[in-house]
Amino acid sequence: MKLIGVILTIFSTTSIGYLMAMKFKARRWILKSLISALNLLKLEITYSRTPLERALKKVALSSDKTVGELFHRASLHLGEQSGLTAGEAWEKALNEWERGYLSKEEREILRAFGTILGISDAGNQEKNFNLTMDLLKRQLNLAEEEGKKNEKLYQNLGFLLGLAIVILFL
Repeated sequence: MKLIGVILTIFSTTSIGYLMAMKFKARRWILKSLISALNLLKLEITYSRTPLERALKKVALSSDKTVGELFHRASLHLGEQSGLTAGEAWEKALNEWERGYLSKEEREILRAFGTILGISDAGNQEKNFNLTMDLLKRQLNLAEEEGKKNEKLYQNLGFLLGLAIVILFL
């Protein structure tokens, strides 16, 4: 009976450590998906000259499910004839979509992107896209550094915490 308790304790704490480490992987994955989706949106707007609502829908369909939801919500808000500007629709979609994996800086980058979305010509839109993608790439590099540093830490900490609990109760 004690052996089962020891195994369950170590397994549980190790699992918690791995789950905490997965947040770092999820953040990097979302950032990569956002960069890719923004690049696709940039191509739709600047080169194909697709109207914003339709471009957002196209990106939502061709992007990863999690990130595509943001673009889908933005297209819905933009198309619902409520008088929202593109920036307001983006802001509303961003608030509804928030996943909790992104840092405050990354959320601010996306908010700043939305303020300029749809209010200038294609050339300025392209500059906005490039700036946003560059800033997100910088955040991705930081996320990769944090991940390297912290993923192993949380994984090992989970196991060691379980071991410490087992030692205390024995």
